[in-house]
Amino acid sequence: MVSTPNENVQEHAYKVTTHGRSVMAACMAHEKPLQITRVAFGSGKVDKDVNLADVHELLEYVTDGAVNERRHEDDRFFLTIQYANLAHPDVKMFILSEFIVYTVDPDTKEETDLIYGTLGDYRQPVPAYNPAYPPSYFEFPLELIISDEVNISVAAPAGIVTYDKLIKLMNSRAAGASQTDIIIPASGWAPDTDTHGAFAYRRDIASTDIREDMIPSLAVYPQSLEIAGECCFCQDSQTLPGLLRVYAKSIPKDDIRASLILFDTVPQHSGLSSSAVVARVDIEIPTDGWEDNDEADVSCAFRIDIPNIAVESDLYPMLAIIPEHLEAAGNCGISQNIRTLSGALRVYTDYVPEIPIQASLALLGTAQSITGSIIPDNTGEGGDAYALPIAGRNRLGVMKVGDGLIAAADGTVSVKPVTSEQVANIFKSTKTDSNG
Repeated sequence: MVSTPNENVQEHAYKVTTHGRSVMAACMAHEKPLQITRVAFGSGKVDKDVNLADVHELLEYVTDGAVNERRHEDDRFFLTIQYANLAHPDVKMFILSEFIVYTVDPDTKEETDLIYGTLGDYRQPVPAYNPAYPPSYFEFPLELIISDEVNISVAAPAGIVTYDKLIKLMNSRAAGASQTDIIIPASGWAPDTDTHGAFAYRRDIASTDIREDMIPSLAVYPQSLEIAGECCFCQDSQTLPGLLRVYAKSIPKDDIRASLILFDTVPQHSGLSSSAVVARVDIEIPTDGWEDNDEADVSCAFRIDIPNIAVESDLYPMLAIIPEHLEAAGNCGISQNIRTLSGALRVYTDYVPEIPIQASLALLGTAQSITGSIIPDNTGEGGDAYALPIAGRNRLGVMKVGDGLIAAADGTVSVKPVTSEQVANIFKSTKTDSNG
């Protein structure tokens, strides 16, 4: 692929560093081979005017990679470096934007930098490894030319895009939520060890569509409510790699039918937009700091504001108590009615918790919100009706078209024309009123 240079785009490039040049000279002097030891990848980005030969360490180290193919043809040395998320299952999602290749200095016997490279504006989001999905591999072929001129060759696959363009594309395919009907069988239940006695049994339901970083929301259908009630089925579930795990105090007598919504997640501070989960954080509900609740629309006796910088007032919260603390949460009567404030989560309870309660908090972004109110339909036709708000001086809403306005078929509103006779009558009326 041939691309036209753009002065506003920082290109991908790499150079042998000044340390690397010294090592190569020392290897020739000592008649020793060049020993390449490893490669490391990072998320830092150098400025455009920085000489890559003078960069000797990653700006933001993330993880090591692998050095694969090595060969030479005449005066050219070919080297391929690779990052595979399968080989690093503990590394979370990151933005790959720089790399450094290391060698051994024959004089000091210590490791030092040989090549530093930057992807410039062509940074690549690297997903974390998930056994439910195929592994991801990122390979970068390098070519060094031994010459009396400075030569840098960059080999990259066709179709490479800048980071900003990639983010824009991914935003157009932003993460969301998927819904599916699910049957929780009456068979296959096993004794539970997660909840420490809060629930006696658990059931794992396998699905290749389920990832550990998803947020599950389970709602039992009306026809199964009686069965779910008899076995004390827990609607708080958790996702594992390729599994949905549900809990109950006794084994259900029949299959339970439910609706499962799986919310996707996007990494915080990744620049990606989403109409689903934009943050997922672990949170502790403490035993101290509670105050009397004076909010009329919440019947609970106590409330607490738990600080967290990820929480914003326009995000929708979903709080999932971890299995080990479900019993403690039930004892204090934690309300499902939780609220997000700017920099804090507000939680309500009937009683102050006796022990700190651990939970997972999912924060959902919303593409749009309802500004009116939902009221029962009194027409007798069934369903619910949506009442639009009435516009006011300080509130957006609907308004009726009055006598002085004209509404076109497409909804466009314009001022009704006024004749010269009407204007004369207005001034005449005004003059009469002023004279009493």
